[in-house]
Amino acid sequence: MRKLSLPNNLLAKFKIGLMTSAIAIMSGCAHQNFMDEGKKYAQSNQYEAAVEQFTLALNEEPDDANTKQQLSQAQAQLNQWATALTPAADYAYQKKNLGKALLLYGKNAQITKNPHAVKRYKTIYEQLRNKSIINAKIKSNALGFSDIILNSIDGIKYSDSATSLMAFSQSNPVFEIQQSRQDAVTQYISGSQLIANPELVELQHELQDIRNRRRHYERDMSNLRHQAQSQRSEVQNIASQLQRAEMKMTASNLSNNQRASYNQEVNSLRSQLNSAKQQERTSTRDFDHAKSDYRRLGDKMQHLATDISLTPAVVEVPVYSDYVYQEFKQTNSLDGVLYLNINNVVRTAGVAVASTDVSHPAHPTIDLAANPLDVLSQQQLTPQYSQERYKIGLRLINELIAEHKASYLYQAQDSSNLEHKMTLLVQHGLITHDGASSTAANMLNQMLVNEFGQGGIFNINQLLHLY
Repeated sequence: MRKLSLPNNLLAKFKIGLMTSAIAIMSGCAHQNFMDEGKKYAQSNQYEAAVEQFTLALNEEPDDANTKQQLSQAQAQLNQWATALTPAADYAYQKKNLGKALLLYGKNAQITKNPHAVKRYKTIYEQLRNKSIINAKIKSNALGFSDIILNSIDGIKYSDSATSLMAFSQSNPVFEIQQSRQDAVTQYISGSQLIANPELVELQHELQDIRNRRRHYERDMSNLRHQAQSQRSEVQNIASQLQRAEMKMTASNLSNNQRASYNQEVNSLRSQLNSAKQQERTSTRDFDHAKSDYRRLGDKMQHLATDISLTPAVVEVPVYSDYVYQEFKQTNSLDGVLYLNINNVVRTAGVAVASTDVSHPAHPTIDLAANPLDVLSQQQLTPQYSQERYKIGLRLINELIAEHKASYLYQAQDSSNLEHKMTLLVQHGLITHDGASSTAANMLNQMLVNEFGQGGIFNINQLLHLY
């Protein structure tokens, strides 16, 4: 079949056309998938999810009129749903159900940008967050903890009017020196000895292996030789039978049946002859291969014999012995306790830093240089201790915040009043900017969906910290 050949410029255009068609097909499939999903959401009154899908569809086909219409319709339904949240938010605000009001104003502001909703959201956010986070004043101390530090930590705020008083103190750090001695073991060359040359032993083993293989080849060659001779005689015998049968066929007084019988015999003998010749050739080839391998091993034996004659019978090797020496280990440590007292409840945490080194004198026998002791003094450890104490102090404050945040969730779970429960869950999520736990967020989402449906998506942790 003749191969079709295209000029390079036409081939390039053809490839570009194929790629363009493939992209168009894929784009069309994606557009249709987004449209189908959007219609499903719209039919189930999930307007915000529908808007998201129709927007994705429009990105695929920006000029499609139907997509624009579907998106516009879904957006209008979403705006209508969000606007309907305003009376409920106002009512919750009037009834001091600030958690619910915050989320409803937040959802309305998120969708419609309503100035009234934005203003109310920000007012409630400041009010609830200031009420939710820990407000404390800190007693002056020389440990590095101050009002500036408190205000930099998410979830706590310094306030002169706060009733909670935080006081940091510490025990006097104890400087301790621990010393010990331990044995170290290494090996060194203490002498030498003569041993049988491993290389010679390996060569001798290889030579013996080759001898064994040659004996195996000798047996194979003998069998193959006899087999080839037997097959050669068989070829000659069948060839003679074939010649006699062919001569019989030349007789002029043969009947048709006799001629057919002789013809059948000739064909059978020819087939037998071809098979016998093939077997003879195979045996001869196998014999030749075995003979070649036998000779190759013989050449290798000669080389090995030469190598063995040139390899010394014994060699000198080093003798290794254990060398035991003492190492001196010293650890200098600075240990103390940090106390955080808040409202007469004391939290404690250990603070410790250490410096360790191992030393030993020089050992010329094993060519080991001296290793002097290098450990930090108490004065050198003190700055490290201060840094570690500061990190642990921050950890204590964050643990306090985490417990405070969890307490709102526990209170909410115990509350039977839905409005109060919602406000407690919102306060739980407002304490730190990472928002509510998954448990609290799911509870809030379900409460809002039960009352206001799924027209919009209540992403709780977005709504808790919109601005």
